[in-house]
Amino acid sequence: MRLLASLALQNLGRRKARSLLLIMAVAVASGVVFTGATLMRSIDSSMAVGFTRLGADMMAVPEGALTNITAALLTVEPTDLVLDQDLFARAGIASVSRAAPQKIARVEHSGIGSHHDSVDLIGFDPAIDFTVRPWLVEKLNRDMRAGDVILGAARDTVLGSELLIFGKPHTVYGRLGKTGVGTHERGVFMTFDTLEALAGSVHGPSGPPAVLQKGKVSGFLVELAPGATPLQARFAILSTLKGVKVVTGDSTMSGIRQGLAALLNGILALMVLMFASTALMVSVLFSAIVTERRGELGLLKAIGARRGQIVGMMVTEAVIATGAGGLLGVALGVLVMRLYERSLVYYLENIGVPFVWLDGPRIVVVAAAAVVMASIIGALGSLYPAWRASRRDPYDLVRGEG
Repeated sequence: MRLLASLALQNLGRRKARSLLLIMAVAVASGVVFTGATLMRSIDSSMAVGFTRLGADMMAVPEGALTNITAALLTVEPTDLVLDQDLFARAGIASVSRAAPQKIARVEHSGIGSHHDSVDLIGFDPAIDFTVRPWLVEKLNRDMRAGDVILGAARDTVLGSELLIFGKPHTVYGRLGKTGVGTHERGVFMTFDTLEALAGSVHGPSGPPAVLQKGKVSGFLVELAPGATPLQARFAILSTLKGVKVVTGDSTMSGIRQGLAALLNGILALMVLMFASTALMVSVLFSAIVTERRGELGLLKAIGARRGQIVGMMVTEAVIATGAGGLLGVALGVLVMRLYERSLVYYLENIGVPFVWLDGPRIVVVAAAAVVMASIIGALGSLYPAWRASRRDPYDLVRGEG
């Protein structure tokens, strides 16, 4: 193996200009794929954060319930009407990707604010929520648990401090960013269990609100499945679930969300095509190299070189060249991403648009994958020309026939 690598390096060194052009061509392709894959995954993560901050695509609430529609968020208003918490889980509607249930109770004399201030207590399921947690701008360094509360932007309390609600202590787990929606600004968010534990302290005209019963919710915030339209989902929900009203938000955002997902898939397909074209280029180049070096290969066979050694030498040469190109491409990709970070990403963050980069370990995995793919392309591109040459008679190779 060491001998094959030594011969391969000597052969690459004899044609420095050609070897350099091959390495640069592979470097460009590898750099584009590495940078593109990293940015695509980062953009996908950023889109997930950005679009979830735009809230749900639609909302399902009991017939007769009041709703609040803003340019950014759909929110349920407090009501005495309720739905079963497992309504969507039982229905299994194909056009619905996620349905996050919420409980909302408007209470007075809770101990939050002045004596007569009304407060919206909002229960949600952290495991499946996609409308509350994306707005967290501050939180404790642990998972949310029973007894924790998240405060809306209009409420100013130190993280980790104790907040008394109806005389019961709760821990301030986090705080939301400004949404411009009254319910979110004034609200106190907590898990279903935490909210249900307060039922005995909340006294309405006829006892605790129905929404504080276990298994009951005020409504569902709904996200469409990929490819589904608001009209399809609305029809499916109304035809499947009884006693439900569907409220649709700005359908433009749903279209943008799905359109960008399709665009990212298209970019991925283009990168695959670029790698395939690079493999064809390497194959054509090594066909020319084999033709040029037929005399040398014929002499090697004449002095006893086996077919496997001939193929191994050519493939090793290609793997070294394309592997070096892959490493150089990753280095170039890192430089491009640094420039990108200092320009567009810096601008986006200044105007409040989050951009979530891939973490270090995953970037290393993508870089390693780009180098490995470049080496595989070199091996595959050179394999067939080398195999054909290894089957020829030494006499024909030396004479340059065929």
